[in-house]
Amino acid sequence: MFLALDAGGTSSRALVLDTSGRAHGYGRAGSGNPTAAGIRDAVNAIGVAAERALAGATGSSRPTSALIAMAGEKTPLFREQVSDRLAALGVRRVVLEHDLLGIFHSGTAALDGYALIAGTGTVAARIRGGRLDRVVGGRGWLLGDAGGGFWIGHAVARTAVAALDGQGQDTALTSLFLEATGIAADTTTLAGRAEAVRQLVSALYARPPVSLAEFAPLAFAAHEDQLARSILVGASAALADLLSAVRAPDLSGPVVVGGSIIVQGMIAAPPSLQAELVPPIRDNPVIPVSDGLVGAAVLVLRHAGREVGEDLLQTIQAEVARVIAAQA
Repeated sequence: MFLALDAGGTSSRALVLDTSGRAHGYGRAGSGNPTAAGIRDAVNAIGVAAERALAGATGSSRPTSALIAMAGEKTPLFREQVSDRLAALGVRRVVLEHDLLGIFHSGTAALDGYALIAGTGTVAARIRGGRLDRVVGGRGWLLGDAGGGFWIGHAVARTAVAALDGQGQDTALTSLFLEATGIAADTTTLAGRAEAVRQLVSALYARPPVSLAEFAPLAFAAHEDQLARSILVGASAALADLLSAVRAPDLSGPVVVGGSIIVQGMIAAPPSLQAELVPPIRDNPVIPVSDGLVGAAVLVLRHAGREVGEDLLQTIQAEVARVIAAQA
């Protein structure tokens, strides 16, 4: 029996499974990213998710090994605290892996290929022999993350404000943005538009900058608008550049993608929009995954010496879907 965990910026998910890929317990808790949530809260979320997964596992056999596919910095203090937290649950060995490996191995049994995550932020990796060979991106909203949720949401906000104060073209994003921020204003008059800008400036500067990622879905909702469409095409181009930075001429393989911007946004976009998107969304075959929990399960079994081929991967995927649906 093994414990697999996917600790992300939004939530942490835990799975108890055996070597056949059968799931025996599932648990979910808050953010397990120590960089975003802080070490104490991240360790607590991981521990709670593990406890909930273990509570669903019956029988005398209990996991003594765990693997965490995680975002955020793996500092010595975090390693110590998360190991102590899981040791209290009987888990003596804890392995920490990058969330990119969790994403990649959630979508394919191959050992070579590429992973691309575009959620709030963006990061890409080249996978060789099942391990990270090169990672580009993940520098956060201030220094990078082009094409991600913050990047798109920031562009939406700037576009809407520019239209309101007369420095930009009229756009469907304006009304959507005002509605999303709860600001009612008469935008048919100069005074009304000026008041809307005043309220927006006050409201947005009172929020954490990265929260602008919440407005990224507005670009997809208004994809027929010229300015919204240009934002999305620009985001797709930025993701293509990110992926090209990790590509190697001697390495082929699948491109596994995760994150809401790609999975719920670009891949799910109407055909009329997809026709304008640039690689990797349009020209490269991609495998979308919802998170890295399946990959964490694959990795914990491989660390234990179990070979994981396509059949076992599909079993794990089906088992994860089953236990998640059972708790829905």
